[in-house]
Amino acid sequence: MKKLGIVGGVAWPSTIDYYRAICLLSVEHHKQLGVSGPPPVPEMSIESLNINKSFGLRGGDISDDQSWAAYDKYFRDALLRLQNAGVDVAIIASNTPHNRFDAITMGVKVPVLSIFQAVAKHCEALGVRQMLILGTAPTMDSPKFPEVLRTFGIEGLAPTKQTDRSEISKLIDELYEDTNRDAPKRIADVVNRNTASWARPPVACLACTELPLAFKEIERKTDTLIDGVLYVNTTMVHAKEAFQALLAP
Repeated sequence: MKKLGIVGGVAWPSTIDYYRAICLLSVEHHKQLGVSGPPPVPEMSIESLNINKSFGLRGGDISDDQSWAAYDKYFRDALLRLQNAGVDVAIIASNTPHNRFDAITMGVKVPVLSIFQAVAKHCEALGVRQMLILGTAPTMDSPKFPEVLRTFGIEGLAPTKQTDRSEISKLIDELYEDTNRDAPKRIADVVNRNTASWARPPVACLACTELPLAFKEIERKTDTLIDGVLYVNTTMVHAKEAFQALLAP
């Protein structure tokens, strides 16, 4: 297997989920192959960033390159440190930085796997044609994820009302701090308000790596149907994409 580099810490609970998911995928894969001894897991290096610092470095409009330059550099420097550590493939274990993916990966020679591309491919295979995007303010405001989805024939839409967007942002903060107990209902309410006229079942993308923490049913699954809504877990989709890349020749 190849060596994986992970830019994590943004946020640390989802970084744990990525590490656990990739190790479990490797254990399952090698058990099926009948490997003797402890099941192999890939070598990994993790650059864990300071979420408070990254939040403070966020710019204004996502297309304003100058305002995001320090943010981009913070993540790019982490990727370069992983590159120097000899990783073969890298991932950023967070959705928000992928809105700045091209700028962050500029000059990085090691392949970096896009979470937006991975999710778009996964949803295309599921036959998804319309999807509600739930995530941080930059992810819901940015045209980047919808642009990627569009190339796969999928319409990606964020909640239309600012009150719903604010509710999702608040939930992300609460899930990060593990202070929320009614997140599933609050997420479902936002989904139902924004997909009432959609074909059934509506598809909602949990496009922040904290949001899947709200649902026990989706733990370690790429997608699952909960109360009439198909939820897509970007963490697991990205983790599976990374593991497959580690197996590639």
